[in-house]
Amino acid sequence: MTLPKLTRRLALTVGASVLIAGSLTTASLADDFPSEPIRIVIGFAAGGSTDTNTRALAAAAEETCGTEIVISNQPGGSGVIALDTVRKADPDGYTIATTPTEISAVEHMGLSDITHKDFQAVMRFIFDPHGFFVRPDSPYQSIEALIAAAKNGEQIRVATSGPASPYAITFEDLARTAGVSGKLVNIPYQGDAMAIPAALSGEVDLLVSNASNVVAQVESGDLVPLAVASDARIDIMADTKTLMEQGVEVTGGSIFGLAVPAGTPQERVEKLNSCFEAAFRSDKFRDYIANSGVNPAYLGAGDYDAYLAAEYQRYGELLELLGLAQ
Repeated sequence: MTLPKLTRRLALTVGASVLIAGSLTTASLADDFPSEPIRIVIGFAAGGSTDTNTRALAAAAEETCGTEIVISNQPGGSGVIALDTVRKADPDGYTIATTPTEISAVEHMGLSDITHKDFQAVMRFIFDPHGFFVRPDSPYQSIEALIAAAKNGEQIRVATSGPASPYAITFEDLARTAGVSGKLVNIPYQGDAMAIPAALSGEVDLLVSNASNVVAQVESGDLVPLAVASDARIDIMADTKTLMEQGVEVTGGSIFGLAVPAGTPQERVEKLNSCFEAAFRSDKFRDYIANSGVNPAYLGAGDYDAYLAAEYQRYGELLELLGLAQ
């Protein structure tokens, strides 16, 4: 009689030990993480908006996350090369992708099979409206003059950060709306760091970029803003009219966010969201926002997941309308 009791007692003890071990393992995912350096993979060249915005957030997050954060630039393919690197990485929370607007477009355009479904969102931290810029000696000193020249048969060379970049999609939407599709020709570069010098040198006729990217060039007079694609005028270029004010019903902007590979433990996603949100709200990052003129726009992990799903749907419909879907 005593043997079965002992057996049952041992079984209960072993079961309890397994439960405790399991609880400790789950707890350790949250409590010990991150215990080694985190790598953020950026799909554009150093010096562009994705790079500078992410580096500023990462610098603040080294304090709030309590670990070193290493930046890896892997430009090319409208951000696809970097996104592919991260989706194939171990889902342990130590490899993070920046999530440019292109993540909502590349599959629709037949450029990659990558979508937001390959990732778990961590957070969105910036939404930046697009602007249209020319050199001061450009023959196109207004959106009206640009459209008129295109209607007269001129080919307008437009610098963007890639064929599926949000800049390209915004100007294609402008061309469609204005009735000059095919006259604005995309000249893609590997990020803003290369597109902006091309505009300054006269290699292209028009630059489409985030307005915050070229504040210094606008203030120095090296670039002239023709319009911003926002719902309302923006503080950093308050005298610049929106496209809608000029009779073109088009808006567009760039998102800046973070995501980890699908399958990353939820405890780690939550820990990353918590420490990066703390970085976003820190004085260090707030000072960067004030000095750079970017538009802070925080979304937590769940809300950002829903936002990316909605953007994927929206871009599919827009690209179909523009004739850019494959």
